[in-house]
Amino acid sequence: MNTAYRTAGEITGRFASLLLFAQAGRSLGENGLGAFVFAVVFTGIVMIPVNLGLDRYTLRSIAEERSRAGGLFFNVLALKLAVGVPMFGLSFVGLHFTGTSAAAQETCWVIAPGVFCDSLARTLLAVFAANERNGPPAAADLINRLLSAALGIAALRVGFGVVSVGVTYSIGSASAVIIGFVLMRRTIGIPTGTLHLRGWPALASRSLPFFVQDLFTTLLSILDTFILSELATQTDVGRYGAAYRLFESTYFIPGALVGAFSAMYTYLGPDSTPPLNSVYQRSIKLAVTLMMPLGVALMVLPGPICRLVYGSAFDSAAPALRILGPAVVLLGVITLTISLLVSRGEPGRTASLSGIMVAVNVALNLLLIPLFTVTGAAAAMLATEVIFTVWIGHRALRMVGHVEWASMLAGALAAGVGMAAVAALLHTNLAAALVASTLTYLVVLVAVDWLISPRDVVFVAGMVRRRLPSRSAPRAPS
Repeated sequence: MNTAYRTAGEITGRFASLLLFAQAGRSLGENGLGAFVFAVVFTGIVMIPVNLGLDRYTLRSIAEERSRAGGLFFNVLALKLAVGVPMFGLSFVGLHFTGTSAAAQETCWVIAPGVFCDSLARTLLAVFAANERNGPPAAADLINRLLSAALGIAALRVGFGVVSVGVTYSIGSASAVIIGFVLMRRTIGIPTGTLHLRGWPALASRSLPFFVQDLFTTLLSILDTFILSELATQTDVGRYGAAYRLFESTYFIPGALVGAFSAMYTYLGPDSTPPLNSVYQRSIKLAVTLMMPLGVALMVLPGPICRLVYGSAFDSAAPALRILGPAVVLLGVITLTISLLVSRGEPGRTASLSGIMVAVNVALNLLLIPLFTVTGAAAAMLATEVIFTVWIGHRALRMVGHVEWASMLAGALAAGVGMAAVAALLHTNLAAALVASTLTYLVVLVAVDWLISPRDVVFVAGMVRRRLPSRSAPRAPS
């Protein structure tokens, strides 16, 4: 149910964000969209030392012992504020001397409060997730995205520019923090505790391994865009940003799954009920099953999808989107596996692996972007994810033990092949291709899983039946 809450909120919220991004592409063009993408990337880099890995540390600590919430919550929020204000001030001074366009600089200024509020919202989410209550933060995030999208689309339609999109983003993000506090007070209660400034160095030290992991994970997601902005034009950045936004919009699934499983990854073990390897196997199977149709759609139908979302002016983003399609499935596996490794006490080793992958990604981008520009950046991302999946997957298997490969992957892989074949045959009609290929995916998935892993089919069917409203039994005549 935690997965369902987060997924439902993320689907609606990310769809609203995608509508805003699509409207920005149509109204601002590739150059204007490039300014917005640069602002998001730049402020994301600034936030890296602000977050300090505090949210991952908070989730793990409270999941192990919930009484720790009082000593962590407000100290984490205050520490972020103490680091964030000077970091943004210094970064904006440096940005002024880089020759960045005025529109991009102004967008950075107005989007910064929203990016900081997003960080505060993640701390709220960490506390909710540690208590295995994902419904309230999902609702807060949903309102945030709907409000930001509605205000941003309205501003663009009446003729405002890219800066207005940054303003509406910050308004929505601030609303999510306020609503998050209200919902926390009504559900699990706001943790009570006092600020301990002398304890901040120790808090930062304990979260350092998680900070290193967050650092490399964030760099891995934004360095391709940053390098592209340095080696190519702002138009290329807008083109790649359009493709990457569609790729990134699928993150709602692994994000929801991490919120649902991360606490269980922490407290389950080999002899628990259920055992850790069973939970990890089912989480990966669920991620691959849900991500596969999205990846196939982006890989087989990139042109029609780009035209639908951004208009014909962004047809040039389709080749990059096709390359990023297979990376969608790998993204789910990587996100859950990193959560497992960090939750089981290996943040330092996981950070080292992530650091190596960042170096590989940078090298691939520096090699491929000068040769192929936008498609080079996409290829660098896909190659990095392939290597990363194999590497951390091996470590995860050593940690959890035996998994049933056929049960975990066969159904989704067979269904993905069937879906791709049908989508390719009907690619000239996007609606027909999506409907027919999705139905094919579901039919093949159920058929193969029924043959290979009937227990999982029975498990899901039983869970659905339990969640359906029950009919009242007829009353006996008096």
